[in-house]
Parts: sequence; C-alpha cells; structure tokens
Amino acid sequence: MPFTARKRCVWFFSILLLFSACRGKPAIKDSGTDEECFTRAMALYSKRDYWQAKPAFTEIRDKFPLSPYAVLAELRLADIHYFNGEYVEAVHFYEEFKRLHPSNPDVPYAIFQLGMCYFKQVASFDRDQSPAEKAAQFFEYLIKNYPESPFTGSAMGSYKICRQRMFEHDFSIGRFYYKSKKYWAAKERFADILSQYSFISNRDEVLYYLGLSYQHLNEATRAQEILLTLLRDYPQSSFGSEARIMLGNASEAAAPEADAVQPDKQ
Repeated sequence: MPFTARKRCVWFFSILLLFSACRGKPAIKDSGTDEECFTRAMALYSKRDYWQAKPAFTEIRDKFPLSPYAVLAELRLADIHYFNGEYVEAVHFYEEFKRLHPSNPDVPYAIFQLGMCYFKQVASFDRDQSPAEKAAQFFEYLIKNYPESPFTGSAMGSYKICRQRMFEHDFSIGRFYYKSKKYWAAKERFADILSQYSFISNRDEVLYYLGLSYQHLNEATRAQEILLTLLRDYPQSSFGSEARIMLGNASEAAAPEADAVQPDKQ
C-alpha cells in the first residue's frame, strides 16, 4: 500500500475511533450555575435516564462542593445505585451522606433507604437471614429516633416482615433440633425465640414445642408450667386440646406417686 494511502487509512480509522468514543459517553452540559446544572440532572433523573443522570450529579458534586445542590446530588447518586439494584454501592453512598450531613433533614430518608437496601436482599426463611437482621436494625433505629418521619410508617411494615422472616428461620432450626431428638438444643432455641419475638402471632406453637421439649427432658414441672401458660394466654389455640391431653396424662401419672408417699391413716 502506498504511503499516502496508508496515511489516509490511519487518519480515517482515527476519526472513526474518536467518533465512537464520543458516542460512548453521555453528553453533559458543563456550563451554567449549580442550580441550572442540578435542574438538568433532575430532569434526566425524573425520566429514569440514570445512565446520563449519574455523571450529571457527579459533576455537580465535584464542581460545586460547597453548594447545597452538591448535598442533594450525593443523595441522588445513592438513589441511582439503589434503583439500579447496586445495593452495596448504594449502602456506601447513603452511609456517607448520613456521616457527612448528620443534621440534614433528609437523614431519615437515607436511614430508610439503608434498610431497604438490605430488605431487597432478604431471602426465604431457610436461607441466611443476615440481610433481614441488618434491615430490621435500620428500620428499628428510624422508628425509635425519627417517629414523626414520613418514612416511619413504611419502616414499621418492613420491620415486621423482617422480624417474621427471622422468626421463621429460628423456629425452623428449633423444629429441626426437636425432630432430631436434640431436645436440649430445641428447648434453648424455643426459649430464645419467646424472649426475642414478643409480637409474633404463632407464639402458641412455640410454647407447645417448648413444653414438649421439657417433657422429653423429664422436666415435668417446667413442661406443665409452659403448657398452662399456653392455655391461659391462647385459649383459642389449635394446640390447646393437645396441651390439655398432655396435662391430663401428667396429672394421672403423678397421682399414683402421690398416693404412694401418703402416710397410713390410723
């Protein structure tokens, strides 16, 4: 190939690469005030054009670090990661926002979103419940420290879901121990559940299995106390009839022993 033709070829491909590079980057208007830049970025954000909104907010944060719009840009960057399902990155941005701006009125929102980042990762009850635990911690913190926040109501609902999932996980472990005849481990798990999950609706079932566990451990007195608690606190429980049968059997078994220790009457 002649030298001139080779030069033309190199020039043509250079222009082509430059054109491709320009097309590969979102266009960002870097002129205007912080307010104007933020308005343009929010327009992209509102249209869910996160691909272009992300560098637009990043530019505001970097170009106008002392502007109140830079603070809002930090929060919107966190939101973009959240809506893109990038929860690890979103957690980092929300945590940084909360750390750098502790008195900002949007802190309750950041805390709620931190909880939601973990809530979105909650798995079924038979899987690891670490995300549910983390989510519950953030929701509980929001409920206790910002009771008037508009996000507190939603946090309460999500908190209960997390706690229910954690309860189901712990109860399934207790049931596994019980079915495996590891009654001491089952008893410990059921007792721990009762102390941790006070509002769970099926506490009567936990009491029932706790009573059974004590019975298998030959702790008859403790088993009776637990079953009587079940009947007193949950009179309509589906486990009530079985609890009464067990208590009746225990009373019948105890009667001959009581007669055997009675002194002879003169």
